[in-house]
Amino acid sequence: MDKALGKGYQLVMLDREKLSLTGVRKVQSFDPKEIVLDTGNGTLSVKGDQLGIKQLDLGSGVVEIEGRIDTMNYPRQTNNGTRPSLWGRIFR
Repeated sequence: MDKALGKGYQLVMLDREKLSLTGVRKVQSFDPKEIVLDTGNGTLSVKGDQLGIKQLDLGSGVVEIEGRIDTMNYPRQTNNGTRPSLWGRIFR
């Protein structure tokens, strides 16, 4: 349960063409090839082609994405919520 938003986090994809998410706090970046979202479960990167945001309601944390979805990724994060530096990734 996402304590900050007071509701659960849900991700539903239909035919790799439509993606509905709840628990979204912020859209970090957007272009037709990649959309990066800050969610209750961390940063989510959605990659594909001709991606577009059909619905965006950050008040309720709802985002709907359309386009060809190729990958969804939650990048690895350190304990403080930031990605490790280049040297930290090289010398793990």
